[in-house]
Amino acid sequence: MDFHYTDALEKHNWIGGGLDAYIYHVTPTIVVKTVRCDRTPEEKAAEHPFLKEIAFYKRLNECQDRCLNIVECLLMLPDYLFLSYCTHKAIAPRFYECQERETGTNGFHGRLIRAKEYEDPTLIARWIQQLTSALDYVEKMGFCHNDLHASNCLLDSNFNLKLTDFGRATTIGQPLEGTLPPRAQPILAGPLKGTYGLCSARTEQFAVGTLLYFMVYGYEPYDDIILSAAEWDRRFGEMEFPELTRNVVFDGLISACWHNVYPTMA
Repeated sequence: MDFHYTDALEKHNWIGGGLDAYIYHVTPTIVVKTVRCDRTPEEKAAEHPFLKEIAFYKRLNECQDRCLNIVECLLMLPDYLFLSYCTHKAIAPRFYECQERETGTNGFHGRLIRAKEYEDPTLIARWIQQLTSALDYVEKMGFCHNDLHASNCLLDSNFNLKLTDFGRATTIGQPLEGTLPPRAQPILAGPLKGTYGLCSARTEQFAVGTLLYFMVYGYEPYDDIILSAAEWDRRFGEMEFPELTRNVVFDGLISACWHNVYPTMA
């Protein structure tokens, strides 16, 4: 499949991007997500970056009802997705702005020193309810999101959370790929040893626990220390989680998600 690109998009406001795509604000209520024009030959030879996202939205658009907590896709073209615009963008910067860190290099955040202030618990409660509502809907469609983190949780004009970026979404039961601790738990024994398991309510709720930790504590688990990749896998594989001491209700939910208490995302 050939990729098509036009520099007309560059006349609009660039509002974000990732490994495979750039996002432009094209009308007051619409953004367009487009395949990066500067992809390497190796990237171009790989699976089309919108393949999974288009498959998800096609299935979503077949549903009779709608989930208000999922970003709406208004039009799908091979290299362009036209999506509803969320005025307040991702929740991630709200939390990073409240962190004190050492000076970073090459665009990376420096080592965390402390969270200077914390988010309103009322907002956190609303956001986690809206997130799990979206995930419940996704699960009932037979899918998992597989990429849950603060940059994929957007806020509309009323500060309601909407889930976005379904580029890693798959049907339930597929191998979980492209994610690492603290958002995934390594399997240390059995036939799936050395993987992160099959995507399911177990993998989704584990990532929800980590995201809720980020909202409540103001930073991700173990963000205040330097760990090797092997140590990340050991701690999360052996369920050696950070101590939970901030909020008895939220802490209970975080622990339950990390320990796979919930059979579904409902």
